[in-house]
Amino acid sequence: MVGLSKTALPGAGLIATPILATVVHGRLLPGTTLPILLTADLFAVAWYRRHARWDLLRTLVVFVALGFAAGALFFVAVGSSTRVLDVTIGITVLVMVAAQAWRMVRRSSPAEPSAAAAAGYGAAGGFTTFVSNTAGPVMNTFLLRLGLDRNEMLGTSAWFYFAVNLAKIPVYLALGHWSDGGAFFTGESLAYDAVLVPAVLVGVFAGRRLLHRLPQGLFLVLVLVFSAGGAVKLLLP
Repeated sequence: MVGLSKTALPGAGLIATPILATVVHGRLLPGTTLPILLTADLFAVAWYRRHARWDLLRTLVVFVALGFAAGALFFVAVGSSTRVLDVTIGITVLVMVAAQAWRMVRRSSPAEPSAAAAAGYGAAGGFTTFVSNTAGPVMNTFLLRLGLDRNEMLGTSAWFYFAVNLAKIPVYLALGHWSDGGAFFTGESLAYDAVLVPAVLVGVFAGRRLLHRLPQGLFLVLVLVFSAGGAVKLLLP
């Protein structure tokens, strides 16, 4: 699912987080998920890098950094418990998906980029990706409301996730060492990631073949469906 989400179906990767939550818990959940995401990010950047909308990415940098800072403070405050965050993210995502679905039903014209939208979505995306690797619905709804086509959406999100996922590594290491709540990475979690890499590769190459067979309208609907499904999973105990 992570592989497919990076190369064909943005939002599908959210399903991976609840599945992994049955195996690992607390800080090990984002720590175990991160290497899998980075593996798929490499392929997404290589294949769709030319379609990125750098004008949109530049407006998000400062606000994503603020979201990172808030996420770090969150981990310091709550230790290894993330249940409150899961519920908050799930509700927020469902509201965003509903708003975007309403825009599509009404056939509203794409929204114009604005500083306010960049601030809200950037901070929310930075926070959610830092604490639980679940920024997909936040960024997907941001890009959908701007009317990006699927190639632009994949290229822009590929660079966004690759950059923020790399940036998490030193912060996770520092938090694991200097704060209560345990480490984000262990030898066992990294070995588990290594076992999953072949499945990630199957996903990215399958997504590469699938993308050009999906009509644009179906692509957008699937993005919203996967985002909503991931949000519901986060809400379930």
